Amino acid sequence: MRVHHYRQVPEPEKIGEDLYRIVIPQPFYEPNNVYLITSGEPTLIDTGYIENLGLLQRALRRAGLSLARIKHIIYTHDHIDHMSAALSIRFYTNATIYAMAGIENAVRDYNANLLLIKRAEERLTHRAHRDPDVRRAELARARRGWDQFLESSSSGGKMVPDVHIDHGLVQGDVLEIGRREIGFLHTPGHNCWHLSPYILGEGIYFTGDLVLDNVSSVYADVDGNLGDYHRSLERLSKIPVKRLLPAHGQEPPDPQKKIRLLQKTLALLERGVMRRLKDRPHDLSELVVSAMGERVRKSGYYFTALGVVHSIIQKLAAQQYVQVLEVEPPYEMYSWIGPPNA
Repeated sequence: MRVHHYRQVPEPEKIGEDLYRIVIPQPFYEPNNVYLITSGEPTLIDTGYIENLGLLQRALRRAGLSLARIKHIIYTHDHIDHMSAALSIRFYTNATIYAMAGIENAVRDYNANLLLIKRAEERLTHRAHRDPDVRRAELARARRGWDQFLESSSSGGKMVPDVHIDHGLVQGDVLEIGRREIGFLHTPGHNCWHLSPYILGEGIYFTGDLVLDNVSSVYADVDGNLGDYHRSLERLSKIPVKRLLPAHGQEPPDPQKKIRLLQKTLALLERGVMRRLKDRPHDLSELVVSAMGERVRKSGYYFTALGVVHSIIQKLAAQQYVQVLEVEPPYEMYSWIGPPNA
């Protein structure tokens, strides 16, 4: 595994009593928020991207800790920017590792699991772009971060091929970490194994990729489900959340307002897709750009946007509102066939 030299080590930001946020960079989306609870038995929520595990270790030292002193590590889900550091973390800590029950088989061959997401992004790129030059450029952009990871994971060093989960969690489980207790909500949608840990009695919820500044990715043909995503948001909206701590971006000042905004954004996005298809057939890329703006095409959010809009298309196709036109497979276009008032 390559050795990294860091120009700047993130400063652990104190965001509550014995509670810190550590911002770790990664090549796929916005930097990850790794959360540290220092009361009682030191606990991490996620550990970030594997190539920046050293950065996490140095940040922990600034908080007066080390990976060796961490007692518990809780993973919100198994995606590369949240869990890949677990491939090396056993060399530095004896912490007990927790994730959603049932995830164990999925992460037993971690590289193979991640390649499912990589292939999903490539399928979306082929579906979305007919022009071969545009398609090649977008494929190269999609593969850049994955190639970096695969190069590191095949270069030897302190890595194992699987992630070992000590305890599979189910809803209702409670983890005691000294004077605090951590509960768990199963919040699927972005990912079928997605957990939202919370601190009992304090209203603090660590929502992983469920609630972000933008709508989270939903790769419906891999491990995401748009219906589950809606239901998880709706469930969270009915809980008296005092603080909502996302895995990317800033903490929203008003948790319930943020949840409502995401629900409204999804509803507007779906209505926008329907309105455009009633006007004329579109391909996936056209729908994303017309619904979200030209800037999304060159942003790091583009592949997430493709996944979200494709999941909406799948939903509308299942309702027999949209017809999938196989123009030049796998490139597709979509046309409206449902009732005009839907």
